[in-house]
Amino acid sequence: MKTAQTLAAAFGLVAMAHAHMEMTSPAPFRSKNNPNAEGDIDFSMTSPLSASGSDFPCKGAHVLFGTPKGKPTAEWQAGSSQSFTISGGANHNGGSCQASLSYDGGSTWSVIHSYIGNCPPAGESSFDFTVPTDAPSGEAIFAWTWFNKVGNREMYMNCAPVSITGGSSAKRDLSSLPAMFVANVGNGCSTTEGTDVVFPDPGTEVDNSSAAPGPPAGDCPAGNPGAAPPANPAPPASSAAPAPPASSPAAPVSPAPSSAPAAPAPPAAPTTVPGGVFLTAPPVEAPPAAPTEAPIEAPVAPPSTLITATRSSEAPVAPTAAPIEEPAQPAPPAPAPTTPAAPVTPPVTPPSPPTGGAGGFPAGEACTEEGIFNCVGGTQFQRCASGMWSVMMPVAAGTTCAEGQSNNLQSLRKRAYGIRGRRVSMA
Repeated sequence: MKTAQTLAAAFGLVAMAHAHMEMTSPAPFRSKNNPNAEGDIDFSMTSPLSASGSDFPCKGAHVLFGTPKGKPTAEWQAGSSQSFTISGGANHNGGSCQASLSYDGGSTWSVIHSYIGNCPPAGESSFDFTVPTDAPSGEAIFAWTWFNKVGNREMYMNCAPVSITGGSSAKRDLSSLPAMFVANVGNGCSTTEGTDVVFPDPGTEVDNSSAAPGPPAGDCPAGNPGAAPPANPAPPASSAAPAPPASSPAAPVSPAPSSAPAAPAPPAAPTTVPGGVFLTAPPVEAPPAAPTEAPIEAPVAPPSTLITATRSSEAPVAPTAAPIEEPAQPAPPAPAPTTPAAPVTPPVTPPSPPTGGAGGFPAGEACTEEGIFNCVGGTQFQRCASGMWSVMMPVAAGTTCAEGQSNNLQSLRKRAYGIRGRRVSMA
């Protein structure tokens, strides 16, 4: 009897493990429905992303983009009506979903349709959307993302390689679309159980059938970028009042003829990253203030600074010295010399590596040989896609690539025992 109960419990766990939802069409990378998978099957396709964000995006399968295993499984014409299919059993009472496209190998994502509430229902269902008319022609990654309504706070993501035809030849189209919403993967943003999350920026193509909508929780800016969250994110900023902007003057100092103004905290240097990257930067320490006769309390900066670099920002305004009130005296003494604030050294941008070398190119830099690969250090690579270099992407676990540029990404696969390997063409 006890054995029967144990077997029943085990079968129940197996059923639960395989009862979540997955995208079946278009066929995702490493899906059992993908004819190009060549036996490289992900049998946990229905599982959510890691809570740490270590396998974002696409559970790491985006590295197959541009390889034989990553050949397109669907061909869509720009401006056409299409659909994707979701199937499974445990839909966690639905939730909210998004459909997105990426042209740079999964570094950035543009949302083409949002579904708030009842996404997905139990069983098999299809969701309609329109391919943007300005979608560039070429290969892209289509992603379905899902935030379940009940259960653990998770993010599900399946990605499929697709081919877009009849589209624009411009390289910077889709820029008007919002970026993919990312939450529950260690990035400081989460969803609330029992509600269908309402995306901060769902775009213009929205289906809303929610009876229990709710906003996300935490630090969730509109257009959360698609770059992977940090493996060990910094703790959220404290609740203490933030330091005033550098352009605002400090509070006046009480009368003291020989006092010097406190040096204001230097502003964070502007950061520009192609496509937008959401990251946590280390705190910037302010230079020590010049000695004064009377102690002056300066506001304490939060332990970390959150920088959103979806576009270039103007250089910060230089800090203004704090005014000093002159004492009411008939013959004031000559003012004591003051120590100027320590200058802020702007970050130095390393020069771009020469064309054809073994180094990497900055993401977004123009390239001419469409589809060419560039292997750097044997452990990461980038690709010329839609006329520009993608960001660096790691090679598959257990493999290395041949350094330099080539039309075919050569991978050295390590065997489980020993260090022998064989070269495998990935194009």
